Amino acid sequence: MVGSVALPYSNSCGFYNGEREPEGSTPSPRQVLRIAINLKYLIDRLVTEEVCEEDVMKEDGAVVDGKFLKLAYTACGGDQDDPRSHRKYQAVLLYALLNVSSWYQGIKEADLQQARISETRALVAQRLCQMVIDKEEKRDLHFLFGHMLLRRYSIYELDDESEAANVVELATDLHFTAVVSTGGYQRCLRWLWIGWITQCPGDPNQYIIDRVVASTEIWDHFTPGRIRTPAYQNVLNIVFSLVFLLLYTIVVNGNDTGHVEPLNKWEYVFYIFTYGNVLDELIKFYYIGYAYFQFWNCFNDTLYILIMASMVFRVASVCSSASSATVESYDLLSYRLLSCASPLAWSRLLLYLESQKFIGIMIIVVKHMMKESFIFFFLLILLLLGFLQGFIGLDLSDGELDITWPIVSNLLATIIGNGDFSVFEHFASPYAGILFYCYSFIISVILLNILIALYANAYQQVVDNADDEYMCLMSQKTLRFIRAPDEDVYVPPLNVIEVVMYPLLFLLPPGYRSAVKTGVMTVMYSPMLLVCSILEVREARRIKYNRLRGMPDDSNQTDSIWDLTDGYVEDAKNIILNRENIGIRATELKNNRSLAIQRREENNDPTFSVSNAWYLAIEKREGKKGDKEADLAAVVAKQSTQIERLSTQVEELTALVKKLALKEEE
Repeated sequence: MVGSVALPYSNSCGFYNGEREPEGSTPSPRQVLRIAINLKYLIDRLVTEEVCEEDVMKEDGAVVDGKFLKLAYTACGGDQDDPRSHRKYQAVLLYALLNVSSWYQGIKEADLQQARISETRALVAQRLCQMVIDKEEKRDLHFLFGHMLLRRYSIYELDDESEAANVVELATDLHFTAVVSTGGYQRCLRWLWIGWITQCPGDPNQYIIDRVVASTEIWDHFTPGRIRTPAYQNVLNIVFSLVFLLLYTIVVNGNDTGHVEPLNKWEYVFYIFTYGNVLDELIKFYYIGYAYFQFWNCFNDTLYILIMASMVFRVASVCSSASSATVESYDLLSYRLLSCASPLAWSRLLLYLESQKFIGIMIIVVKHMMKESFIFFFLLILLLLGFLQGFIGLDLSDGELDITWPIVSNLLATIIGNGDFSVFEHFASPYAGILFYCYSFIISVILLNILIALYANAYQQVVDNADDEYMCLMSQKTLRFIRAPDEDVYVPPLNVIEVVMYPLLFLLPPGYRSAVKTGVMTVMYSPMLLVCSILEVREARRIKYNRLRGMPDDSNQTDSIWDLTDGYVEDAKNIILNRENIGIRATELKNNRSLAIQRREENNDPTFSVSNAWYLAIEKREGKKGDKEADLAAVVAKQSTQIERLSTQVEELTALVKKLALKEEE
């Protein structure tokens, strides 16, 4: 079986063997804190005034330039003459910058006077992250992925070490879209999504490149460990969700007899599916704790509670020895509860289809709208309680509560535009009528328009930043799969098999348990593994071709029109057979033929080709562009000096005029 290698340091600083890193190979939490403090000092000293977000994020270096970036690198310390030393500390640069940015966010919320300058400084820290990622992507891709983005670090804060986290996790959790949307970050996320980079079995703080991705042997890919790949888990979740929805449809529409029937095979399978999903949610809650309560988790829990309640009444209707009327009422209640879960069962598909950009952006919009709704509902509840108390007081004015429920139902109906003024015509006139008119006006004219404005604002914010928000959503989705607590992936409802198998494993000798689990998972996932293995072998041939040409593994994924040597030719007959050289030869022949034809057509007319002077002119213009920027900076600096000198002269003249005026008065 093909093994794995750790992502290497740059400049031949060595490979790890996938086990724990040696002591002292990474900065300690105290050292990370010092680097973060150095970076905060740097930003505090160089960023002294408010700047808008557009100016901070500009690529022309108006606020954060190359010198600023160089100082940030130097702030990490280390022996600059020893590559291993200074790269060891530069590995935490992104992690430290993200922490510094979060510090500024905290200052912004705690001190309103410093809010704007703190926001600017937080953006500067994120802009530095962008520049570091772009620079390291061109300089050393493996160092960027393995040690800057994916290696987990801790920082010493408030007399304790923080929980270990990497830059991908931290940027996603802090929702720093400026960092998440950078090319190098997205490239790393792509490698995680397709399983080229996986978590190291020997050290959870380290990630490794799996050698299997470059293997052209199909059986190297036919292993249940590949199911840990987020892309494959997502496909399995979509398939099982469609099956779950089909089973739900069969069960909820299957009661056409009008009397209690025994449980059928479809109901058994449907309840097993539900049990597997409920078990998965309970395991998540056990490991995650209160952080588990997020939108989709609560959404799924509501669905499963309705289905489980329906199942309880359905089983009670079949197994109960009560009267026929009671049994039928249980059965009726079971199907009615199950029917109420229908909108949730269909909407659940969106959780697994959010990887599609359109659906993902719409989900983000809905989430933002729901957050904005809290403001509306807070105001609504306050007003509702206030007016309700007023109406109840009017009802109690004669010593009796006569129409309390009609009042409550009418107040609630008014929220959706279905209020009835006739309820208050003969009740505490004219006070009740005046109160209800005021309530209706506030609800329909003020509060509902506030809600519309909040929704429009939430929609506009997401749409204006749609690409970055979608990238952040995909980062969250990828981390959901990677952060899963189980080393062996049993996608619900297959985790039911794990529960049944778990007690039986203890009856086996310890040496056989792993083999049995691997065998069971191989059989379960064999259809999926067969398809994935064929696709991965084709991808492996392209990767080997890229490595022969000294290019990154993810090169030549598309055949660009403007690059005649781009792309990779895959022989359709060579899908399963291990003939990697066929594709390489076919690609080389295609490239040579394309270049030869292009050259021949261009040479048909000797006057067609541009001269070398054209290329020299472009290079010269590029140089002039750089010179212009340098000249402009020099002019600005010179003008600033002249302005300061003139200001000093004006102050001196003003003081002299005052002295002359005093002498004349004397």
